[in-house]
Amino acid sequence: MSEPVAPPPPPPGTLNVVLALGIVSGGVGLQWLASRASSPGAVVGWGVVFAFLFLPLYSLLHEAEHRVFHANARVNESFGVLLAAFFPGPFTFLRACHLGHHRRNRGDAEMFDLYYPSDNLAWKRVYFYFLYTGGFWLAVPVAVVSMLLWPGLLRGQVLRDPSAVAMLNGIPAGFFRRIRLECVGVVLLHVGLVMGLGLSPGRYLLLYALFGLNWSAQQYITHAASPRHVLDGAHNLRAARVYEVLLLHFNWHLAHHQHPRVPWLYLPRYDDPSRERPGYLMAFLRFWRGPQPTEPLAARAPGGDKAPGVS
Repeated sequence: MSEPVAPPPPPPGTLNVVLALGIVSGGVGLQWLASRASSPGAVVGWGVVFAFLFLPLYSLLHEAEHRVFHANARVNESFGVLLAAFFPGPFTFLRACHLGHHRRNRGDAEMFDLYYPSDNLAWKRVYFYFLYTGGFWLAVPVAVVSMLLWPGLLRGQVLRDPSAVAMLNGIPAGFFRRIRLECVGVVLLHVGLVMGLGLSPGRYLLLYALFGLNWSAQQYITHAASPRHVLDGAHNLRAARVYEVLLLHFNWHLAHHQHPRVPWLYLPRYDDPSRERPGYLMAFLRFWRGPQPTEPLAARAPGGDKAPGVS
């Protein structure tokens, strides 16, 4: 008889709430300082701090997407909406896209770092460098505006990119109205902050652009060069202790994909001893070589069953 699987530890709810409120408050404070800075260097300096401060904001948003930010469902959802709005994007949309990523991980719709011999390599490279020099993040605020002005985008009637189509088609139709309402809230929040605090719109956008660049550049390194497998297609990357704390253990991404219900605080306990742990910096540098060749996934294993990781 196999031993029963132990339930995952409960979320560190109080810690997460304190961190979330501190990060959001700090982000607004940095925007205020940048708007009143007297030199371009100071503006950029506050922007760099903002760009790294909001990395754990996304990590906490990610916890809420998996319903492990807080044990109280209402608190989890409320902070998910708040954190998503400061990202900025609609929480329901981001959650649906992210949970879809867990179903499609390293499949044909999500092999951003790979290409087939039949692919247009030039286009693949342009798309790759666009995504990871800020395009990945930029797609979210652009989607907010597009969903309000052009609802067809939400139903996948406009985009033709396979990864975008797979992402959008995975959103249940019943979510559309809620997503659009959350988009209205996102716009009102940021317009209200800029106008209410007398912030410089240009500097406000600059700080978010620096964050978007920083976030996008690091988003896929935990997956690049990993096995093409839904659960095992990620890495537990070694990172400097200070940086790992800043990321809230987001570098333990294989552990997360294998155990998505485990809160961030406990992911190091779930290391896979059969897998090597590449260094974060080396993985980051290797990633920028761009798309690498790969072979098509086998649709069937020799015994006739679906191959691991193929849905």
